[in-house]
Amino acid sequence: MNKSLYCSLGSLLAASALVSDAHAQAADEGRVVDLAPVVVTGTRTARVITEAPVATELILQSDFDDYHVTTFKDALKLIPSARFESDCQNCGLNQIQLLGLSTDYTSILFDGAPLYSGLAKVYGADLFPAIFVDRIEVVKGGSSVLYGPEAIAGVVNLLTTEPAVTGYEARTSLESLKGEATQWESSFMADYVQSERAYSISAYGFYQDREALDLTTDGFSELPEFENKVVGLQSWLHPVENGTFKLTYQYLDQAHRGGDQLDLPEEQARVAESLAHEIHMAHADWHHLFTDNFDYNLRTSYLYIERTSFYGARATSEQRAYEEAGYSGAVTDAFIDSHQAEIDAMARRTWGLTENAVYYLDSQFNHYWGKHTVSYGVQYLYEDLKDGSLYDDEVPETEDDFSNRSAFLQDQWMLTPTFELVPGVRVDDHDNVEDLVVSPRVAARWSASDEVTVRASWSTGFNAPGAFNEDKHIGVNNGGAIYLVNEPGLQEESSQTWSMGAEYQPNALDRQLILHSQVHYTQLKDTFEIDDTGETSGDPSLWLRVNGPDSTVFVWENNVNWQLHERVRLDVGFSYIRSRYDEEIARVTGLTTDEYLKQPEWTASVGLSYENHDLVDAHAMLTYTGEMLAVGEDADIWRETPDFYVLDLGISKDFHLLPDDGEVRVGIGVDNLFDERQKDLQDNGEDRDPTYLYGPVQPRTWYVKLTAAW
Repeated sequence: MNKSLYCSLGSLLAASALVSDAHAQAADEGRVVDLAPVVVTGTRTARVITEAPVATELILQSDFDDYHVTTFKDALKLIPSARFESDCQNCGLNQIQLLGLSTDYTSILFDGAPLYSGLAKVYGADLFPAIFVDRIEVVKGGSSVLYGPEAIAGVVNLLTTEPAVTGYEARTSLESLKGEATQWESSFMADYVQSERAYSISAYGFYQDREALDLTTDGFSELPEFENKVVGLQSWLHPVENGTFKLTYQYLDQAHRGGDQLDLPEEQARVAESLAHEIHMAHADWHHLFTDNFDYNLRTSYLYIERTSFYGARATSEQRAYEEAGYSGAVTDAFIDSHQAEIDAMARRTWGLTENAVYYLDSQFNHYWGKHTVSYGVQYLYEDLKDGSLYDDEVPETEDDFSNRSAFLQDQWMLTPTFELVPGVRVDDHDNVEDLVVSPRVAARWSASDEVTVRASWSTGFNAPGAFNEDKHIGVNNGGAIYLVNEPGLQEESSQTWSMGAEYQPNALDRQLILHSQVHYTQLKDTFEIDDTGETSGDPSLWLRVNGPDSTVFVWENNVNWQLHERVRLDVGFSYIRSRYDEEIARVTGLTTDEYLKQPEWTASVGLSYENHDLVDAHAMLTYTGEMLAVGEDADIWRETPDFYVLDLGISKDFHLLPDDGEVRVGIGVDNLFDERQKDLQDNGEDRDPTYLYGPVQPRTWYVKLTAAW
């Protein structure tokens, strides 16, 4: 089985070794092979990673197995300065942090098209498996010129590739979370390539089932129970020379539930937060190299999400049923005992139904004229979201929709053999923005020597108010449903980002060491904030997304990638992030601050891998999360959190037990060996604040996994 490394610099070292081996073999066989790694996200054109003018980090599919990655959430630990943060003990609400900014500022793509809608982003990091992904490309900093709204922090592009040979792979694993809950995962991938390569097909499936876990003694979950089923199909057709038509369909059926008394219907539990998603995604892509000097790409995608949700507390249903029966004051035990059916019926009204559809059209045309590569295109996105009650016809349905029309232009200009300049501009016409939004960007790459490469960029971006993207969420102790909507007149966020970095690959060490350092400075104007006081809306259960103060984010990233030996690699990364609002904000009693919440200033990772297919493969990864500011608004508490050191260990061995050079890989390991996680979780049952949650949430987890490939 092939092994690669988890960032662009590490992948470069691994690829260099592969290229040397491939060329040696090619010389014996009288043919030429070029295995230099190619990336596409930074400029939307294929570029050798060492020559890309925009710094791109690369995670290869083979890393997923080596570092126990099964979902997009797990892959984040392989991306420097990226984090997964869980925000609710009951429902599993989460966010992806990139360059100190949350999911709302990161564009998540699948083969260049939007993978998440606003609704899907709320729980999206948990939902999408890694089984169908060939590689992940990450471009940090403003990329709105090419990808539009939300790409302020950067772009994460999940990419697939056409299979080269017919083959099959099946995986299964069993995990034990602190010895108190289990998780089972199983997946398969089947590739078929027609003998004359006129077409190929890939089919895949994924199943995940996790029990809920209570890490305190109150009988309420800290990790909700979780079940996820995914099936997908991709096909590649070559109807003309140098033309590829790609079709993708994926279906996802996911459900999770937290709270207590999980064996009872949601209506009868003291607290239940339950969500079920059905997601259909269809994607079509046509790429044609028309001549040596011109190619173009046309794509369209459709995403449909149906979510059923229950956010409720039994105490609230009891009180409402009591008042509806004509009583006032506090509900009595006698009423509760004699009116269980009425209370169940009241709780049933809490069920919600949300439907979300996203349509996307994209075109790109590339002309190669001497020292210039000129790219231009138009894009169109339409999103519609409907939200209402699943069972209560008296609750009015709410609908929100918007569209965005855009055009972009970019020129990759090689001024000299060592200096490249990439100016670009984008124009967006968004329904929720009064005027046209013009977003310029310029990037540059300078090869100072054969050992040193310098990159710099300046970009502007914007984040427009979209369809309201969180239908309901428990936010108060009485268990009432919270509706989050945009305040009338909400202005789009706008940004400017400056980035500069350099990488050094000395010849003295046979180019087996790469040092990289980069800084990003982002200014955000009209930063979105949540008004949860009810003072503006007039209803404490109606939260508003409003324009808060401006803010700035400074990020300093450093990476060391060293091939110590042909079988041993060392990857070290550390980041400093300083995120501040321009004015202080009152959070809870005793805390008024300009700091971003739940954003550590220091993060780091150290990865050590050993590869010997004749013996064993092994890895160790230590992830550091520094102190941060965490609050529990409902409980009216806050604290400076401790720092966390999460150590993951794994070992695996290959066995040649299958015909036709097929292999079986057996692996064992442990994630979070030292059980580093929040130790001051509230232990007061239904009165706890489930949003008072920070840092690593998964406890010590032992696993065993089995992979068969043939």
